[in-house]
Amino acid sequence: MALFETIKYKVLVKEKNIELREYDDILLASTKTIMNDRRDSGFNSVFNYISGENDQKQKISMTTPVVSYEEEGKLVTGFYVPSKYDQSSVPKPTKDEVFINKFEKSIYAVIRFNGSWTDENFNKYDELLRKYIEENKYDIISNRLVLRYQPPFIPGMFRRNEIAYQIKARR
Repeated sequence: MALFETIKYKVLVKEKNIELREYDDILLASTKTIMNDRRDSGFNSVFNYISGENDQKQKISMTTPVVSYEEEGKLVTGFYVPSKYDQSSVPKPTKDEVFINKFEKSIYAVIRFNGSWTDENFNKYDELLRKYIEENKYDIISNRLVLRYQPPFIPGMFRRNEIAYQIKARR
């Protein structure tokens, strides 16, 4: 049995460490902060939200992965909201820096890899995923999402990481 609930998805295509996945609607409890070199700022604000800093003063279960992406020169860091909640039942953040955002049901191209959280590592796998997307005639329609499944104290070689892009078939 898993320790944390993980975002559910359906694998449509699998080729080595790349998958095309279908995700249903996803809610993320997120914050937007300045970028740092490990792309992990904002974690504490969202952690405080799930620890009870919300309108219901309710503890919310930790989930995986932590999702981050760049938007307007800032880093958005989000925790997947457990599936027992929907937009009407999810506790509302009480701090302005935390917000709930919704990702609509979509198809994503995803590459899975282990390793440390460095630009070099992210860029290496990003390039491989982009090449796959291009060769298979898809268009990228989202920012790059970085998905992290383990906490930072886990050695890099044991960390499950993913990069994902929402895609659509080219016409």
